[in-house]
Amino acid sequence: MEGRRWSAGLSAAVLLTLQGLAFTQGLNCSQTQYLWKGRCCNRCPPGQKVAAACSGQSNTTCSPCEEHHFQDRWTGLPHCTQHRSCSPQAGLIVYRNGSKERDFVCRCQEGKHCSSHECETCRPHSLCGPGEGVQREGNHLTDTLCVPCSLGYFSNVSSSTARCQPWSRCQEGLVQKAKGTQAMDNICEAPLLKTPKASPSPLLVLLPVAALLLGALLFLWHRHGKCARKWRQDLPLQEAPEPTENEEECSPPTQETLLGEQMGMQEKECHLAQQEQV
Repeated sequence: MEGRRWSAGLSAAVLLTLQGLAFTQGLNCSQTQYLWKGRCCNRCPPGQKVAAACSGQSNTTCSPCEEHHFQDRWTGLPHCTQHRSCSPQAGLIVYRNGSKERDFVCRCQEGKHCSSHECETCRPHSLCGPGEGVQREGNHLTDTLCVPCSLGYFSNVSSSTARCQPWSRCQEGLVQKAKGTQAMDNICEAPLLKTPKASPSPLLVLLPVAALLLGALLFLWHRHGKCARKWRQDLPLQEAPEPTENEEECSPPTQETLLGEQMGMQEKECHLAQQEQV
C-alpha cells in the first residue's frame, strides 16, 4: 500500500514539473504528450510505461507494465503502479479483477463492512438483539442499523438481517395465554375443557355391599354358635340334648313356656282331687 501511494505521489510530482516547464517555455503539448528537454514527447498509453525517453533522434519508447502492475492513464513515467491485494485475512474479496490498464477493486466479504474510509480491512456487521429489529441491513460500506420493536411487534433472535415481526393472532378455537412483548410473541393455547365426572364402576359399588353382607353373616353365625353352647351349658347334664347340625334355637326356654308348664301341672292336680272326692 505504501508503494502504491509513493508511486501515485511521484507521478503527480513529475506531471506538475513537466506542465510547469511547458508553461514556462511557452510550449503547448497535448494531453498525450509531455515536455522533455524543450520538446513535446509522446506519453505512453494506459497499460504501458516509458521504456526510453524521447531524444533529438527518436520519440518516446513504451513497454507494457510488468506483472501485478497497472497504468490507467497516459503517462510519461518509467514505471507502473502495483495492483491492490484483496486479502481474505482482512475480510476482503475481489469485486473486479485488475489488468494492466486498471487496478483490482476489493469489497468486504458478505456480512462485513469497511472498518475505515480506505477500506483496507473489514469487520462483521452488528447483530440486533432480542427486542430489536433491522431497519437497514449492512453492506460492504456501512454497518447494520438496529431499532427497538414498536408496540405490536417483536423479535426474539439476534440477527443482522431479521426485522421485527407482528404479534401472532390466536386462531379460531384458541385463546391468548400471554400477551406479547418486544422480545416475545403472543402465546395461544387451546381452552381447557371441563371433563365430565366418571360414573363409579358397578364393581366399586357392589364390593362394599358384599363386604357388609359377608360381615353380617359371619357375625350371625358366630353369635348363633355362642348362644347354642351357652344354652346347653345351662341345662342339667341328663337333660342336655345332643348337639345337632341343624340346631336353630339360639336362646333357652322363655318365661312364657315355663308359665304354661306350671298351669298344666295345676290342672292335673285339680283333676286328681276331684276323683278322690268321688
